[in-house]
Amino acid sequence: MRIDRRRFLAFAVAAAPLAGLSIGSARAQTAACYDPAALPLSQKNRRRSLGYVEASAEPAKRCGGCAFFTAGTAGCGTCALLNGPVNIGAVCSSFAPRG
Repeated sequence: MRIDRRRFLAFAVAAAPLAGLSIGSARAQTAACYDPAALPLSQKNRRRSLGYVEASAEPAKRCGGCAFFTAGTAGCGTCALLNGPVNIGAVCSSFAPRG
């Protein structure tokens, strides 16, 4: 079955709000500790330079098990290197396991 461009665009426009809902709910689950948009530019740049990601792909490498992490409320804490809030399941390139 061949889909022409007009039909594809109509489908994409109709499906866009649904895709936004699923992305928004996933972002709300991973960023429950803080609002990434509300972080100061210096923290955003530091996170980018350290390769910070909200969800670690490796269970053994998560902020919750890092030497720089200090636990806070459930699922949240602060990072000494990032100088701000982080999710317990996140990770960055400076991960150092607790000794």
